[in-house]
Amino acid sequence: MYSVRKELFWIIDFFKGSKIKNHYEEIKKSHENMSSFGFEGRQVHIENLIKHSVDTVPFYKDFMNEKKLQNFPVINKVIVRKNFDLFKSSLYLNKKNYQVMTSGSTGNPFKIYQDVNKKARNTADTIFFGEKTGFTIGSRLYYFRLWDKQYKKNRLTSQMQNLRMYSVDNFGEDVIQALLEDFCGNKNPKAFLGYSSALEVICKYLDRKKYHPIDCNLTSVISIAEPLNDYIKKAIKKYFNVEAISRYSNSENGIIAQQLIDSKSDYFEINWSSYHVEILDIHSDTPVKKGEMGRIVITDLFNYCMPLIRYDTGDVGILNDNPLGDKKPMVFTKIEGRKMDLFTDTKGRRVSSHIVHKILQYDGIDQFQFVQEDAYNYTIKLKLFKEYVFLSSAKIIQEYKDYLGQDAQITIEFVENIPRLSSGKRKLVLNKYLTEFNYSTK
Repeated sequence: MYSVRKELFWIIDFFKGSKIKNHYEEIKKSHENMSSFGFEGRQVHIENLIKHSVDTVPFYKDFMNEKKLQNFPVINKVIVRKNFDLFKSSLYLNKKNYQVMTSGSTGNPFKIYQDVNKKARNTADTIFFGEKTGFTIGSRLYYFRLWDKQYKKNRLTSQMQNLRMYSVDNFGEDVIQALLEDFCGNKNPKAFLGYSSALEVICKYLDRKKYHPIDCNLTSVISIAEPLNDYIKKAIKKYFNVEAISRYSNSENGIIAQQLIDSKSDYFEINWSSYHVEILDIHSDTPVKKGEMGRIVITDLFNYCMPLIRYDTGDVGILNDNPLGDKKPMVFTKIEGRKMDLFTDTKGRRVSSHIVHKILQYDGIDQFQFVQEDAYNYTIKLKLFKEYVFLSSAKIIQEYKDYLGQDAQITIEFVENIPRLSSGKRKLVLNKYLTEFNYSTK
């Protein structure tokens, strides 16, 4: 049946003018030969976007004579909110467009509109990058996220797309058991896509119930929105014999980068065919040197309805040479998440937030959150499984002092629950110190 869905999808696209197919073929050709066609074709898209924007978008009217991206201003969510109507292209005011809204980590709603062609491009990106993980159109997709009104599909659509929706705000043991029963009910290809926290809940359930490896033809596991840690990767491999990878994307743009299957490193292949990516200094709009941490700034090459040129995503990362060779395009060697998700040690040096995942080596922990209160004080919030006596506090404190400084004051706080953000994501790192003192809103 899944193969029928795949054929039907492409037949429908054919009668609509093969818009998705054409985008898919260009994306595939671009990534297969990025050193020649890919960058040449991308340059054409950049030039077309600039011309369209300065001609039809009020916000960019003062840049009529500019032809280089680096001469355009860096924008962010705050700027777009304040100048919302000025970002709308006059050519698309009366055309069919799609509203996309995201709450973001700060909880402040942010919306933009995408045109029909941009939506088709995003669909083609999703198909292409899904195939790179082993997913094919028509396979059953188990999708774990917050399914609010904006995103939730109706019953007919979900059946046609072979989609199973699981909302992270209702993900108890009974739901997981029902998921596994449905999951193991057939041997057709299937895939997981969703927040890494949901994948972690599934893996911990399998651990507690002492499951053996599950033979159910799971072909693809993609983590989104939250960091993918080593525990999840190892557990997914153990129980389902498939490699879990992380995808870097956002609601307002689409798929920006994705890890490779069977890669010896955790770098992210960038979607250069649909976006231009820059890494700028944390405190200024100056490009950083290759291999240095900075703000991830992207230019969306296909949203002509509301062009976002040099858009600060709010995330930070490192851009570096591709391990596969000099002629390959640059990759993300690290994506840290949002600026306020970074730590500093007691000497003020930035420390990777990924160290928080080391706490998963301790038994009995259901949920956790790390909070940097100020330059020297840190709080580790732990929610334990019921009836579990935790005896590792002193060991945890010493382990994290090795990262943060022996003069760090670390407090362990046991809580009933760690609340999710309005997006349904669970914030693992909360840095009150950096947010207040170091990173003012631009």
